[in-house]
Amino acid sequence: MIYACRTIGVLLTLLTLSFARLYAQPTSELDRVDPAFWWVDMVNPELQIMAYGEDIATTRPTFDYPGVRIDRIVTLENPNYLFLYVDLSEAAPGTFTIDFKRGRKTVASYDYELKPRNDDPNIAQGLDPSDVMYLLMPDRYTNGNPENDEIEGMAEGLNRAKPNGRHGGDIAGIQSRLDYMKDLGITTIWPNPVLENDMPKESYHGYAITDWYQIDRRLGTNEEYREFVKAAHDKGLKVMMDQVFNHMGTNSFMIKDLPSPDWIHQWPEFTRSNFTGITITDPYATEYDVKKMTEGWFDVTMADLNQEHPQLADYLIQASIFWIEYAGIDGIRMDTYPYNDKDMMADWVRAVKAEYPDFYLVAETWLPNVHDEAYWQGDDENFDGYNAYIGSISDFPLFYAIMDAFRPNGNINKIYETLARDFLYAEDPISNKIFASNHDVNRLFTALEEQPDRVKLALAFTLTTRGIPQLYYGSELMFDGVHEHPHGIARKDMPGGWPGDTANVFTEAGRTPMQQEAYAFTSRLLNWRQTASAIHKGELKHYLPQDQVYVYSRYTRDDKVVVIINNSQEERTIEKSRYAEILGGVSEAYEVIQDKKMTIGDTIQLAPSTAYILDVKVP
Repeated sequence: MIYACRTIGVLLTLLTLSFARLYAQPTSELDRVDPAFWWVDMVNPELQIMAYGEDIATTRPTFDYPGVRIDRIVTLENPNYLFLYVDLSEAAPGTFTIDFKRGRKTVASYDYELKPRNDDPNIAQGLDPSDVMYLLMPDRYTNGNPENDEIEGMAEGLNRAKPNGRHGGDIAGIQSRLDYMKDLGITTIWPNPVLENDMPKESYHGYAITDWYQIDRRLGTNEEYREFVKAAHDKGLKVMMDQVFNHMGTNSFMIKDLPSPDWIHQWPEFTRSNFTGITITDPYATEYDVKKMTEGWFDVTMADLNQEHPQLADYLIQASIFWIEYAGIDGIRMDTYPYNDKDMMADWVRAVKAEYPDFYLVAETWLPNVHDEAYWQGDDENFDGYNAYIGSISDFPLFYAIMDAFRPNGNINKIYETLARDFLYAEDPISNKIFASNHDVNRLFTALEEQPDRVKLALAFTLTTRGIPQLYYGSELMFDGVHEHPHGIARKDMPGGWPGDTANVFTEAGRTPMQQEAYAFTSRLLNWRQTASAIHKGELKHYLPQDQVYVYSRYTRDDKVVVIINNSQEERTIEKSRYAEILGGVSEAYEVIQDKKMTIGDTIQLAPSTAYILDVKVP
C-alpha cells in the first residue's frame, strides 16, 4: 500500500493533500532512485540516495564497494521511501550494486554509478557585471523538434491557440537560435524552468516542478539539455537555470505519495500565502503573519514544501548540485526566495559555493524597498543575526524606479533616490540582477505606454548602471503585452519560431520597421557593452537630477563612460561646468548610440527623451 492524498473530491485533494493510504500497487519493489548517479571527489563526501518503491523501507540496503561506506539509513512514516546516506571520501569512479534485502532475500537491486568529476573548463563559470542575461520562456521561443510536442501519458498536450496552453517551444529550438542571441550581444541565456512540469493545465511556464531530476520531455531530454549547454559554451555564451524550492506541482509522485506528513506545509483548509515578504524582517510581526507568508501555498496546484525537513533539504540541495555537475550550467536563479525556510537557503548557498566558488546564485526577492531587499543580500549578519550569504538579489526596487522614471512624464529622481540607498547592502550591489521587464510584469513597451523613445531610455540606463542586466526576450523587438490573466498574453511566441509563421523576427527581413529599429538600438548597446570595462568594473558617480536630466559616470583608473539622460519630453541645455567632476577636461567622446564622435563644449544641447552614452578615453 502507498501513502497518498485523501481524495475528497478534486478540490479537497488539491487543497488538503491529507496523508492517507491508497491501495494502488507499484509495478516493482524499486520505482526510482534519486540521484540516479553521482560523482567522486566532491568537496562534500556525503551523498543522500533516495530509494522509492513499495515498502522499500522494510528492506536492508547492502553493497560491497571499496571506499564507500554507509553512514546511516533514514526511514520516515511512509514505508515507500528509504534515504541511504553514504560516505564517498575514499571512493573511486565505478559502479556498485545496491541490494535491498528482506531477510536473506534480495527483493530489488540497483547498479549505482560513481563518475569522475566533470573536467570541462567551461562549466560553472559564474556571472559578473560584464554579462547580460537573456530571459526567455522555452515553450514560447522556437519549436525545434515537433516530435516532442505531445508526449503520451503527460497531463497536458499542445494547444497553441490558447494563451496559457503549451505552444511547443523546446530546448532544440533555443539551441537553434544561439547565433541570433550571440549576434544580439547577450552573454547569458536564462530559460524559465525546464524541469518536468507534468500538470493538467498551464504547465507551459514551468514553475510547478514535478520531477527535480528530469527535464520536461516536451522540452527535450536530460542529454539534450546538457548538449544545449555545451553548444552555448562553445559559442561563448553562458547558461542560467531557473529553480524552485518553495513549492512543487501537486501531480508529482512525491506529493501524491508523501514521504511524511510534514514533507509539505498542511493546513486544515487551503490557505494561500499572504505574499508579504516584509513580515520576515518586521520586528513586530505576529507568528500568524510570518507563518502565512512562508507556509501558505502559492496556488492550489503548488504544494508548499517544508525545507526544515532534513531529508527534503538534503534532497533539494543535491538536486541543484546535480545539474551544475551534470550539465555544466553557470548560474541558478532561485524563485520565490523569501518564501522558503531562510536557514535552509543559507545552507544551500554555502553548499553550492563550497563545490563551485565562482558559481553565480541570484535570489528572486520581490520586495519594494532597498532596506527589505538588503536583508537577503550579502555575507554579513543582519540585525537578527541572520546571514543570507548570497551575493545577488533581483533588484525590484530599481525596477520600480525605472518604471516610475521612464513612463511618460515620469520622475527620474526615483532612480537617483534608489541608488543613493545602495549603502544598505552588505556587499557591493554591482552583482545584483537589474531589469526593466520580466515574465511576471507587463511588457516594457506596454508599461511605458508604447512610446519607443521611453523604452530606449530604460534600456540605455539598464545597460550602463551598476549591476548585471537582464533583458526579457522580445524587449529587443518592442513586444507588447499586459500581464493580466491569462498571463500567456505577455509571454507570446517569437514569430518565426514555428513552421508556417507569417513573419520571422529572427531575420532583419522578417521584422517591421519599428522592430528593426529596436533591434538595431539594443544590439548596438549590447555589443558595445561587451568591451566596456568601465561598465563591467567601474565605480558609479551620479549627479542629483535637474530638470529631469540625469548625468552619471562609470569609471575605472583607465576608462570612463559618461551617460546623460534627458528624461524630459522637451529639449534641454546643460552647462558643462556643473558636471565638472566627470566632464572636466573632456572635449570629445564617442557617442555609442549614434555611433559617432561628439564634441563637448561649454554647453550641451539635449534632444527630448534621449540618452547619450559617451565613451571617454582617459589619457
